[in-house]
Amino acid sequence: MAVPAPERPADFYRLYPDLENTNYYRTGGYHPVHIGDIMHGRYRVVNKLGYGAYSTVWLVRDLRAGRYASLKIIAAEAANSASELDVLRHLKAVQANSPGIPGGEFVVKVFDDFTLDGPNGTHQCVVTEVLGPPLDLEPMEMAHSVYPIDMAQRMVAQIARGVAYLHRIGIVHGDLHPGNVLLYAPEIETWSDQDVQKYFRTPFRAQTRPNERYAQSPIDDPHVPSYQVPPRVSGKLLRLCFAAAHVKICDFGDSFLWAGEPRQVKLHTPAEYAAPEIIFRDPVTPAIDIWAMAILAHCLLSGGITLFETRDRLKKEAVKAMVLTLGKLPDKWWSRWGDRAEYFEDSGARVTEDLAKDSEGMARRRTVLCMIFGVMGREEVARFEGLLRRMLRYESGDRLSAEGVVRSLPANWMGGGE
Repeated sequence: MAVPAPERPADFYRLYPDLENTNYYRTGGYHPVHIGDIMHGRYRVVNKLGYGAYSTVWLVRDLRAGRYASLKIIAAEAANSASELDVLRHLKAVQANSPGIPGGEFVVKVFDDFTLDGPNGTHQCVVTEVLGPPLDLEPMEMAHSVYPIDMAQRMVAQIARGVAYLHRIGIVHGDLHPGNVLLYAPEIETWSDQDVQKYFRTPFRAQTRPNERYAQSPIDDPHVPSYQVPPRVSGKLLRLCFAAAHVKICDFGDSFLWAGEPRQVKLHTPAEYAAPEIIFRDPVTPAIDIWAMAILAHCLLSGGITLFETRDRLKKEAVKAMVLTLGKLPDKWWSRWGDRAEYFEDSGARVTEDLAKDSEGMARRRTVLCMIFGVMGREEVARFEGLLRRMLRYESGDRLSAEGVVRSLPANWMGGGE
């Protein structure tokens, strides 16, 4: 049951790098967690795996099943999304009853869900298998500045098969980007306590403190943990995941069940991965995942370059990049694009002032696929560019299906994924 929070300024607590916003530990916000806590009478907290704007994710030991798992605790005010819970329960049922559907090995396994009452409210909790770090690791955390080309190609093929699996069982992901695709190693499923010590560093405990202008020492506040734990990626875990070269799609916060008709839904897809129908708030279909998958594939194969590059993730910049790369928008969007006059005349010609602002670097990237002839042959690049263009049709009904993408990828990219 929620406990009334004491009145305090929005910036009362000191913020630390690599930690969730301490000031969101309040009524309606994050649930305070400490190492050793036991959740739902079953899951003992061992370490921190990550966090998002509305959730924290923890490595837990399932005392009943005798295995390690990942526990996502959603902020109380964000726990009312029936769509995510419906999707996760549907996914869990399919995984339990039809485990052999192709592509399922590239989607996270769902084990359990429950609600948790705490001082900040009632929180929805989801238990899944443990995965490795996300694909959008900072270069300093990676063993390589970019993924090796054979590994990148394999991951593209696995992501395509994972999306095809989701669409086959009636799920639209809705937020496909590198942060929601995680590395994985099969050995994780059988980890012992010693393995956890080996692959995860001892949790560091950053004591929760108010900002100096409010107080000089910690205070006793049941809404806030006495310390926070930064998630840390160990080199040993990275090497294990790189050797496996296996990825899994996760995080279904924007997902919905597909019943065959376009849906009007509010999505939080990053602008550079958002299909035009998302940006212009039109009803959406599974084709939004095809668009995002094309952007993600380009990012992996080009060493991290976003196809529709934006400044500060502005939607208008993403649309501008679409037009420069793919041509003029269909009239239904061209006439509704309120920022169009900043960049284009009615005819589609560039506005002179905006043309002068474009850096030489951005101009060089105005192709569908950055030319990486050093690692991919010219013919292979041309074939893949053709595939991306079929995935990036403005009209959603003209895009390839996920199954079509899988069939169109070179067979050698599927290595190890059969």
